[in-house]
Amino acid sequence: MAVEIDIDACKFKKTSDVRLDCSIDLLRLFQGKKTLLEFKSKFENFKSKISNDNSTDIFKITDEKLHYISEQIIPSKSDKRPSVLFVFGNPAIQSIQKGMFFSSEGKNNREHRFWKSILPNAGIKGLNFESLIEKDRNEKRLRALTKLTYDAPCRIGLCVFISMPSPATGAYSGIDGVKRLFGTAAFENIITYERERVFRCIRDFITSDGAVFTFQKDAWNNLRSSRKKLYDIRKAKNAELIDKIVNMPEIPICGVPPTRLSGPAGMVLSKYLAILFSR
Repeated sequence: MAVEIDIDACKFKKTSDVRLDCSIDLLRLFQGKKTLLEFKSKFENFKSKISNDNSTDIFKITDEKLHYISEQIIPSKSDKRPSVLFVFGNPAIQSIQKGMFFSSEGKNNREHRFWKSILPNAGIKGLNFESLIEKDRNEKRLRALTKLTYDAPCRIGLCVFISMPSPATGAYSGIDGVKRLFGTAAFENIITYERERVFRCIRDFITSDGAVFTFQKDAWNNLRSSRKKLYDIRKAKNAELIDKIVNMPEIPICGVPPTRLSGPAGMVLSKYLAILFSR
């Protein structure tokens, strides 16, 4: 298990194969009583919006520190395959509750498109368990990811760019919802801490022949080296977002379309894998 990471106002601690415990020192994040009080008011509204999801236990404030649960899978086991890190936007509350990235989608809790179509279409087999119930497929998938018992040209790690979970829909959904909750100035500070956390994941996990794949624009814009290569969805769909990790010129980074575009995402991921890891 990885040791606790302390980055200025934020702490991140790995407490299981998939769980990441996070905390933010609000007194250090918000420089002023007024902005802190404004955040607390918005946070209570945020919690009220998600209370129907039975998810308020994921978040709490004690001693002026915001504590919450996030997700990250960085397998400690290794083999001869190069390592790749998939970086997504931020976790969905449902996935945190169920203990797995992209736990399910739809009212019937069916297998998520990331596991069902994107990875198989990219040639990554052995992580789609749609015939099982949600709990069983998540447990089996976690074992496969940590034990490396899947068919792929690479060893896979999963992380998020922004660790704070949010609902899948509504005013606080996605990274924009997290930004709305904290406010622009505080959110920019949070990005600084989150970038350093992801950089440490990259340095610890990615081998010299590995790569990073982002599935979200903020992740791409903050991890790529060239300031000129801003995220462009058209370039992402055409597999034209390729650069190096900032301050790590030996590690490629590739921008993949978001998971909601499952067809283009699978096709582009397949192209990148063929370019980087052709067998």
